[in-house]
Amino acid sequence: MPIKIKIAETAKELNDVYKLRYQVYVKEEGRIENFKGGIIVDRFDTLPNTINIIAYTQNEPIGTFRINLDSEILLPADELFDFGPYRQKITEQLQSNNQTAIFCCASMLAITKQWRGRRGLFRALFKLGCDACHSWGVTHLVSNLSIDTASIYQNLNFEVLSDKVFSEEIGDHVVPMGSPVKPIYDWAFGEFKDKHDLMENFSGCFEYLIAEQGTKIFKQGEIGHEAYLISEGRVHLSQWDPDMKKSMVIDSLDAGSMFGELPLIDDQSRSATAIAITKTELIVLNRKAFWQKTNEDPHYAKGLLKIMAKRLRDSVERTFNYAHADENTRLGFFINTVLSQSHESVENPGDWLAIISVDEFAHLASVTKVEASSYLLDLQLDQRLSVTKTSLIFHGREPI
Repeated sequence: MPIKIKIAETAKELNDVYKLRYQVYVKEEGRIENFKGGIIVDRFDTLPNTINIIAYTQNEPIGTFRINLDSEILLPADELFDFGPYRQKITEQLQSNNQTAIFCCASMLAITKQWRGRRGLFRALFKLGCDACHSWGVTHLVSNLSIDTASIYQNLNFEVLSDKVFSEEIGDHVVPMGSPVKPIYDWAFGEFKDKHDLMENFSGCFEYLIAEQGTKIFKQGEIGHEAYLISEGRVHLSQWDPDMKKSMVIDSLDAGSMFGELPLIDDQSRSATAIAITKTELIVLNRKAFWQKTNEDPHYAKGLLKIMAKRLRDSVERTFNYAHADENTRLGFFINTVLSQSHESVENPGDWLAIISVDEFAHLASVTKVEASSYLLDLQLDQRLSVTKTSLIFHGREPI
């Protein structure tokens, strides 16, 4: 079942956030019993610079997380622990470099018991929280973190600011922690360095999708409304071939890749089917958010246009090879295309794996299976690659 994570915007989504907190903290954990009415909400939820992130699967809310920007009444974390010395230290450090310290707080993490073991869910909630902080220009994050989750944050290089503190409200100990936002943001979105403009311009507008292996993200022929960036995992794009009467893989994409971007510009149907071939985490940009930002400033579209321009150049080169190149040139061009889309083998570092069959490679290069098999056999004899029923394994990353 796919999990969709987004910023709560509608009245229903916000109500789901408050009800989910009650379900987790009161019903499942037996804490914060002074809240009545089946919801948990406080004054910090009413402030303008507050973001509640919520996760759904099959329209059922399963996780939530809150991010507050600093304000005149400080932050939720300041009510339990004095972050003043930490704030002062950071402020002075940044002032010496002519920078301004901006603080935010992460709180109200609540994941239902059934889904608590899904590390990918927590990671996705946290990554969208990092993106919200980044969109506000936040420099440092502070929080009082549960004993149960403190070690996770320490692994992300959060600094422990005090021994554990007992909170009467939740009936348990918490650990005050702080961290600069930049290294966390780099951890969350570092694979998209070549899409820096896109990530910067639409920061705060993204959603997240966790897809299990085999999940169909979208189908050829349907109308699309989103573009996707692969945060983790792998996606195959395939097209139905009416002559062969089967779907053929036309692209294999790994972390850092973007796909499905054309529906941000037009309302035409999808030209391919996208399927997650491993457990995959996707950052999602929908058309509404794209045009809202682009209407504010047309330069926001620059990052997407760069990606589309590169895709167009690749398409032109591919079309030229189909139309004018001889068989050997086509085979050479497309074997290097497959190599460029391969990923390093976990079992055998130094080998690069591309999930594509001989049939699919022959179709891609527009040659017969016999011609493709002969070409690949020569490469095997030269020890440049190995061929299995479903994949090509390249022995090295150098172009062929």
